[in-house]
Amino acid sequence: MTIHTTPPATDDERDAWQLHEDGLSWMQVGHEIGCTESAARAFAAAYRHRTDVNAARNQIGLF
Repeated sequence: MTIHTTPPATDDERDAWQLHEDGLSWMQVGHEIGCTESAARAFAAAYRHRTDVNAARNQIGLF
């Protein structure tokens, strides 16, 4: 049996997601992690995608 996982999230991906969840604007997130606003959005989207994919793969079927 082979278990497939996505690579772990990078610090920038996780940080961008967390800072925005904490209420910072995308512009502020970019400033905090040293990138553009659009890069901060992309980092957070990548983090969200990785965690969603891994959660779906690890979900135990109920039926």
